[in-house]
Amino acid sequence: MACNRADYLERTVASVLKYQSSVASKYPLFVSQDGSDPRVKTKALSYKELTYMQHIDYDPVHTDRPGELIAYYKIARKDCHYKWALDELFYKHNFDRVIILEDDMEIAPDFFDYFEAAAALLDKDKSIMAVSSWNDNGQKQFVYDPYALYRSDFFPGLGWMLTRSVWNELSPKWPKAYPSY
Repeated sequence: MACNRADYLERTVASVLKYQSSVASKYPLFVSQDGSDPRVKTKALSYKELTYMQHIDYDPVHTDRPGELIAYYKIARKDCHYKWALDELFYKHNFDRVIILEDDMEIAPDFFDYFEAAAALLDKDKSIMAVSSWNDNGQKQFVYDPYALYRSDFFPGLGWMLTRSVWNELSPKWPKAYPSY
């Protein structure tokens, strides 16, 4: 997911392509832009491995309740872009699973292997909403078992995988503001 930072997108794509294993090379890579900076589109289109999508919401921002801060709705435009992009990937392109990376992420060498293993968990355990590669406490000094997976009761974001069945449930009720995932 990209906005208006071509240099960030370049770092993310370079890291993905660096570690693109045989697992990842079987699947298409998309860049979805919700900003208007033409450098992002140019950068995305410079990679033959990528498919580019763009969605810009030019509609005026209105609040649902009098006195409500319009800033939350402006911030939520990014979340509206997530909805648009996920609808495109699941419904137009017909994927069963999607991995979302924000444009400032760099991946680890085992990123694709991790998500391939996690996909089996998503298929088996329907109580799992998403799988994330991000852990706020994932620094070396806090990690005692590098093979452990943890359940969380909050949505961790940043680098995550979602299934179409979960998206079928979330898409119709995706909020205009105050997303709580």
